[in-house]
Amino acid sequence: MTQPLHIVVDHREPEKLKKRLVKLGMKVEEQQLDIADYIVSDKVACERKTGTDFITSLMDNRLFEQIDRLIETYEQPFLLLEDLSSAFERTEWKKRKKHVYGALTYIFLRRQVPVIPTSQMSETAIALNRIASWVQEDHDDPIIARKSPKARSLRDNQLFFLQGLHNTGLKKANILIDKFESPIEVLKAILDSNVLYTKTGNPKGVEGTFKNLEGFGPKYLLKNQELLLLSEKNSQ
Repeated sequence: MTQPLHIVVDHREPEKLKKRLVKLGMKVEEQQLDIADYIVSDKVACERKTGTDFITSLMDNRLFEQIDRLIETYEQPFLLLEDLSSAFERTEWKKRKKHVYGALTYIFLRRQVPVIPTSQMSETAIALNRIASWVQEDHDDPIIARKSPKARSLRDNQLFFLQGLHNTGLKKANILIDKFESPIEVLKAILDSNVLYTKTGNPKGVEGTFKNLEGFGPKYLLKNQELLLLSEKNSQ
């Protein structure tokens, strides 16, 4: 006999959604979860947010902390975004759509967490059911509710800091730390390096400590010098 699809759900999630999952034939196990709202396997888990939840967590700085904890704990985290339009019901947020989509872009491109949109709770239940089907029917991964991970190491925090630079993902941040040893030395190197130009005024290369660093060309240097120098001016 085929085993029913299994999902671990945080006990604070809506009862209506839990009932929809049961109606879809799933075995729902309620727990008090430290990380994630729904756990589909040992590797796959998600945060679920309505549009209004998304705005609230963005305003009080919980959003990116929750995303980072998901990344640290599960190999395949994702964000379930339900009824995004509700985020813009308040007049002040109708004018701030750029901030909302900017946050979503950051989560997807910089943190590399997929965002799955649904328009209502019934669709959220279907999405969770289909994800569980893909994961559990083809694999035999256990479902484990993990506790908060240990505090990040110094290097982890340094890498996180450097990923705030323009066009700097985890791979580039590692290269920078390996070469310059600390974030402050990276910033000094960016400011101390120069861009070389052709006679027609086009950037052609880099002079200084970034000269032979592959993947960090004139455009990278100019954008980050602009970022750092503007920050300097604004602080004066």
